[in-house]
Amino acid sequence: MEYNFDRDDLLRADAGRDDSRRDERFDRRDYQEERRAYERDLERERQDDQRRMDERARAELEAELMRMSAEDLRMLINDPQTRVTSGGRISSRRPSGRDIIRRSGQFTMQGFDLPIKKPRKKNKKHCKNLSSCLRQANAELRKKNGQLRKGKTQADVMRRAQRLLRKMK
Repeated sequence: MEYNFDRDDLLRADAGRDDSRRDERFDRRDYQEERRAYERDLERERQDDQRRMDERARAELEAELMRMSAEDLRMLINDPQTRVTSGGRISSRRPSGRDIIRRSGQFTMQGFDLPIKKPRKKNKKHCKNLSSCLRQANAELRKKNGQLRKGKTQADVMRRAQRLLRKMK
């Protein structure tokens, strides 16, 4: 049995193609994975160090609190710059940026009113014309008892008023 095949079918169309872009992509992905792993390890070490420091600081704080007098403790508790968390952690509380801005009085009304803008004459005229057109459109599309005529909606009333306003100009 004889097999017929075309020699071109055996050759890959992309045999001469440079695969460096694919290799670069894989290298970049590997580098990013290594970097993420390194950052996770660093963060874990930082948390462990912080935990150790917190335990040491807590022990030192408790020892200092035992040595303090009642008057010093009262001053510490009533100090607005000191904050005590629900876990009993004491830290100095720096005012936030918002607190500073609020206390500065920069954005408060400082005893004077803002100037009142005068309404535009053109806008006043437009509003008057529109209200008269709405009155006319409502009169045309409503019954004597105030209900809309059959098949009419408020949108139809507004459309009619806009049309009358255009005719008025």
